[in-house]
Amino acid sequence: MGKDRKKAWAATRKYLAKPEFSTLLILVAMLALAAFLQRNFFEAKSLNRTLNAFTPLILLAMGQAVVIISGGLDLSAGTALSLLTCVLTSVMRTANPVSGVYAIVAAFAVAIVIGVVNGIGMGYLRIPSVIATFATSFMWLGAALFLRPTPGGQSVPWFKLFYDVKAYAGAPPALKAFGSMVPSALILVLIGCLFWFVLSRTRTGRYIYAVGSNHTSAYESGINTARIQLRACVINSVFIFLAALFFVGQNQSGDARMGDPLTLRAIAAAVVGGVALSGGRGSVFFALIGALILSLVNKIIFFADIPYAYQTLVSGVIVIIAIASSQAYTLYSRKSMNRRGRLA
Repeated sequence: MGKDRKKAWAATRKYLAKPEFSTLLILVAMLALAAFLQRNFFEAKSLNRTLNAFTPLILLAMGQAVVIISGGLDLSAGTALSLLTCVLTSVMRTANPVSGVYAIVAAFAVAIVIGVVNGIGMGYLRIPSVIATFATSFMWLGAALFLRPTPGGQSVPWFKLFYDVKAYAGAPPALKAFGSMVPSALILVLIGCLFWFVLSRTRTGRYIYAVGSNHTSAYESGINTARIQLRACVINSVFIFLAALFFVGQNQSGDARMGDPLTLRAIAAAVVGGVALSGGRGSVFFALIGALILSLVNKIIFFADIPYAYQTLVSGVIVIIAIASSQAYTLYSRKSMNRRGRLA
């Protein structure tokens, strides 16, 4: 029993030393502060509005985390999201409900092309991911402006299902009842989580970590590193596609500029969630937590009634403190474990 207890305590201490645990602590602190500032924070309607506001960043952060873990970085995620919203609203015709299906197929095909092009640049042409995706971001922006020079377009009424089932008047009563219990935003996030959960248990999921940890060693071990990086980019595009469905369902329009602010925020969210920019370390699910933390920062700033002129400054300071606290906690925990190990 004594040995089992020691093993359990050693495993617990090892987990407590991980960046993921400190990320959870930061999330709990953020939730407590948000609930203190917004008294109805945990009411159903408030939680639903909060989730709707957070969903696009959550999905983009999860996709970005896959690319970062593989050893890359995607600076084109925001413009890719904009392009997909423009594709959806260009194909759809309000008077033709079936056009919504055509739009989904077309947008998904474009998303795959986006992932393949980014993957070829990063994996096969060996262009540094920052340069490759910075270049493709202009390609996606140009295509989006070609399709939609000004915000607008058409959307079929049932596309509202991707944002709020109750907002679609033609939804069956049973579906509306289900939508009142499970928001559409949560369903999209759960689809993304399930998608990665399945992939992470495949060879591709394991190889993504291997390539990100040590590209040369992975290549010498027989892993087709270029193909794995291409797959990571395609997986990222699927998350961007889910975010585009939500955006168009919410706004019923497309915009060539709507995704611009989300690119760097998605990267920051992944880092806050403990994903290492060096690659090979981190969790896609904790990138979700990082997105929640980053989104809660904006909510806290708003309800703290901080003047608009200082909001960006305060937001940056809070994010830096969150990342530094996570790193400091992890470093302190590991030093404590090493000290105890030497004393033992």
